[in-house]
Amino acid sequence: MERARELLAKDLGGGAKQVLRRALAALARREYGRVELERKLQRDLHPSEHASDVSQVLDRLQAKGLLSDQRMAQSFVRTRAERYGRLRIEQELLRRGLERSTVAEALTPAPDELSVALALWRRKFGRVPTTAQERARQGRYLAARGFDASIVARIVSGAIERET
Repeated sequence: MERARELLAKDLGGGAKQVLRRALAALARREYGRVELERKLQRDLHPSEHASDVSQVLDRLQAKGLLSDQRMAQSFVRTRAERYGRLRIEQELLRRGLERSTVAEALTPAPDELSVALALWRRKFGRVPTTAQERARQGRYLAARGFDASIVARIVSGAIERET
């Protein structure tokens, strides 16, 4: 690991080496997209480091395949797909600075949203609401997790329970 870090740091200035060290530490914990990692590194710049150091390090990490927007998006979808709907996952990825095409590609193999929403609803509530207030509460719960309005309506109206 140390040898790999030395090879990556070859020809980098002192400030860029420190940026590289922090970038590798962050990537060791989880996947990052380029924009998200750049924001993180820019926020934590020390006086001896410059914005150009961050760009240089990110270019090098991308060239070596250690930083990948596609891999980050796929990892994110994989970890969130069992708890959240497509809309919420999409918004979170866009907020992290990924391009729409990358997000759309990562969301393509996502599991059936209706079954995920139904499983969450059953675990949390388990029964069709009897009052308008309860129906609104259950609907907000599912909508806040990013499920499509048509799915939320089918579940809280009890239509899905009658179908199964």
